[in-house]
Amino acid sequence: MRPSLVALDLDGTLLTSDKRITARAETAVRALTTRGVRVLLCTGRPPRGTRTYAAQLGLGEALVYNGAARYDFERDEARDVQALPGPRAREVIGQVRTAFPGVLAGLESTDGWFLDEALYALRRPQLRGQPDGVGAIEGFTNGGAIKIFFRHPDHSACDLHKALAGLDVYATWSGETLLEVMHPKVSKRNALARMADRLGIAREAVAAFGDGHNDHEMVGWAGLGVAPANGSSAVRAVADEVTTSNDEDGVARVLERWLEAE
Repeated sequence: MRPSLVALDLDGTLLTSDKRITARAETAVRALTTRGVRVLLCTGRPPRGTRTYAAQLGLGEALVYNGAARYDFERDEARDVQALPGPRAREVIGQVRTAFPGVLAGLESTDGWFLDEALYALRRPQLRGQPDGVGAIEGFTNGGAIKIFFRHPDHSACDLHKALAGLDVYATWSGETLLEVMHPKVSKRNALARMADRLGIAREAVAAFGDGHNDHEMVGWAGLGVAPANGSSAVRAVADEVTTSNDEDGVARVLERWLEAE
């Protein structure tokens, strides 16, 4: 049965390994929306990294920052923002820095995005835009933090996560190297559930596609959870269906099946 609400993760799920949405996937998404299905991008990315993909698919909003905000691209406005207060953000940064000297850090807030000097130097060749500030990120937390992220040259995100013991926060990762820390009520699952409730759509009529640690709860919660073949073993274990990989149009294959069932 065709769902009423479809949530699509980007990296590793809808996007190919070279960060593209294929023509086949675009056609399937647009065909679903013309039939009244609500399609929603649900990503750990910030709005600036999501806008182009939403525009390609003709979608006006997305759940961004792992569900910490709902972004309206038509009005260029963030809604339902959940952010860590400044003191808690500084506590998180201090605790991770103490446990893992040499950790690289950055943060996203309603004031912009900020990187410490070491992370800026590492990422500068790949950046498509300039951060709003570079320096000790503790100094950029006065307005709170939507997302704080950490990378270490010798430790995985799972390792870094151990430094958060005792703190009331939500922490996750989409890849193996970048730890993301947010408000304790944040998750893709929670944001998707709020959206379904807002639209009057039952959980059983929601489908969610995802591949990584930050998708696990969402895929397990949805009435139909779908993981690509390249997804983590944990996500594939809770999914109702495993489709082909992100480089083999796994998402499009499932959407096309719903379209063909008319």
